Amino acid sequence: AAAALADAGRGVPKAHLAAIARITPTLRTLRHSDGSLARFHGGGRGAEGWLDHALAASRVKPAPSDGLSMGYARLSAGRTSIIVDAAAPPKGAASGNAHASTLAFELTSGRRPLIVNCGSGGSFGLDWRRAGRATPSHSALSLGGYSSARLADPDPDTGHEALIDGPSHVPVEIDHVGDGLRFQGGHDGYVATHGLTHARTLELTLDGRAIAGEDMLLALKESEKRRFDKALDATRLAGIRFEIRFHLHPDVDATLDMGGNAISMALKSGEVWIFRHDGQQSLSLEPGVYLETTRLKPRAAQQIVLSGRTLSTVKRVRWSLSKAQETAIGVRDLSMNDPHLQED
Repeated sequence: AAAALADAGRGVPKAHLAAIARITPTLRTLRHSDGSLARFHGGGRGAEGWLDHALAASRVKPAPSDGLSMGYARLSAGRTSIIVDAAAPPKGAASGNAHASTLAFELTSGRRPLIVNCGSGGSFGLDWRRAGRATPSHSALSLGGYSSARLADPDPDTGHEALIDGPSHVPVEIDHVGDGLRFQGGHDGYVATHGLTHARTLELTLDGRAIAGEDMLLALKESEKRRFDKALDATRLAGIRFEIRFHLHPDVDATLDMGGNAISMALKSGEVWIFRHDGQQSLSLEPGVYLETTRLKPRAAQQIVLSGRTLSTVKRVRWSLSKAQETAIGVRDLSMNDPHLQED
């Protein structure tokens, strides 16, 4: 719009330029290494090249930022970008399209999405819409089928289902460590139901070839420990079940490796990534879905699932994602990958 006004010989209002200056840094935070937008809270990737064109037209120079933009954190190094939903979800009327995705993340390598969220199912009917908003549809931790927030009853006038009982306290820290960047965050979305706080740490090496992850469940206060004990008793001391999901893009070819102790993931660029964990949990490769508004039906995909049970007030799970040693540092990847230009 600013360019059109300028071409017409009309001045661009200062408020318009100020809005461009404000939104551009946020869009850069939400931009993956392939030029697409992160898919959170019902948003889509956008057509290939559109975001980069808009950023270039803004004429706002990039500036380093170690903070959050609209509640999202971004780690970027080498060919790898990681974007994390690092804030409490919207409340009230603003939560009609919100997802229970706190601390979920996406990872893109070069021009190829690797770790994703399922996306919005709104175009596939009410059941898909509800499923897409639940925590298990995101690359995040969930407790025994519980989401970190829940859906309210439909509004009698609009039919919208607000998000309720979600996290209210989401501390976040982003800093530089010896050989990379580190994100640390936590949320209290499971305190009311299980007495447990979820904490997640992601460390990305400076060359972008490895990510070290850690998920923790902790009961911090005495009242939370009592709530945890009550939830544990309800399982007859079998332990509170948890699942950590890593949804894969449909173009990722994943297979169990190393006798079922690792998962290898081949991208269309030729890169190969390896998922490993500390060996204390059950690792599985399960069917998944990828929801796109540009498709007539959900796309089949896969998901990595780390599952286990906790019997104590502190549970730590460590995992990693790294490029295989034979994967080249520089990859020539020029093929078109635009869902807006593809047919089913």
